[in-house]
This record gives sequence, structure tokens and C-alpha cells, in this order.
Amino acid sequence: MYKTVLVGIDGSEPSLNAFNVALEMAKKFGSKLLIVTVYSPPAIGLLGDIPPYPPTIPKEVSERMEKLLKELEEKAKKEGVNAESKIISSWVNPGAGLVTEAEKQDCALIVIGSRGLTGLKRALLGSIADYVVKNAHCSVHVVR
Repeated sequence: MYKTVLVGIDGSEPSLNAFNVALEMAKKFGSKLLIVTVYSPPAIGLLGDIPPYPPTIPKEVSERMEKLLKELEEKAKKEGVNAESKIISSWVNPGAGLVTEAEKQDCALIVIGSRGLTGLKRALLGSIADYVVKNAHCSVHVVR
């Protein structure tokens, strides 16, 4: 049913819950599991230097997230799931990075965690899960 399942990971509890759901779905459907972190640097002012494209991932972020991603990848493999992990970078909302990667990898499903923000907090902070739901080319499963 789902050839490839992408799960977005940022190290938070909601994203780790999403990983567990994605792992179970990948096991059930015999899917490949793609575990992805999107690094999106802080916004720069209009008068700042022109940044590199794609954005450079700071070494401390890369080391911390690579360790977590490898642990999750190994957990999936121990469960008998074909898994791959990667860190990508994007100047836009991390949700845009997830959607773009899902399209590149021809994913049939994106699984993403949600912190459950509502009202003003959601309007001010934006929502990665909301972006993914509204813009993904494939099915999206939001884990709360």
C-alpha cells in the first residue's frame, strides 16, 4: 500500500512518537522507512550577507542529529524494516523541506508529529504539520 513512508524527526517527543507510528506502519505494509531531519537556519535580516544555498548545517547540529537518526535507523532495521536516514537543509519552513524530499523520493505517506498548538500560538509560530498537510502530494498522518 505504501511503498515508501517518510517520517520527520526533530528530536522532540512528538516527532519520536511519529517515528514509532511510522515504524509500525512500515512493518505492517512492508514499506521502506525514510527518516528525515530538516535543518532550517534562523531567518536573516534584509541587510544581511547573502547566505549559501542550500544552507550550511552547523557541525553541532549535524553531529547531534546524525547520532539520533542512526539510532532510529538501527532500531527500524532490528525490526526488519528497510530504513534510511538523512539530514537535509532548507531556507524555507522545515515542512517545505519534508514535502520536497517526499516528492523527490516518491513517498506514498508522510508521518509527522504535532505539538498541538492552537489559536494565537499557532498563528504566530506557524505549524510544520499544518504546512505538510496542506502542501504534500501524498497522504499525511499527523501523530499527536
